Amino acid sequence: MGFAANQARLMGLISRQSDLELEAQFIEQQKMFYANMTSGFFNLSAKLDPNSPAAKILEGRIKQLQQADKILDMHLKRISSQREAVVKEKESLDKLISENIKSSFGAMGK
Repeated sequence: MGFAANQARLMGLISRQSDLELEAQFIEQQKMFYANMTSGFFNLSAKLDPNSPAAKILEGRIKQLQQADKILDMHLKRISSQREAVVKEKESLDKLISENIKSSFGAMGK
């Protein structure tokens, strides 16, 4: 590939990395929301009789939140692995661009 094509590819990778990082932040915010809700439900259920219908409902909601949190963890791992791949590709592309610059402009400096 030529210098311009490599540069365009690098810009695309930088954009993709930013998108992945933003998506990870949104997921982390959602996980924090679920953790706060779970904590609140635990506090409520501590004040109730464990065999009461309200306590059973809260227990069910807590399990739902925990399951949703596990799903978000899976999404976060997928995003993390995609981000790692993008970073590695960016690093190799940076080296290639540096080599292109040296070969293109190195002759002018001699």
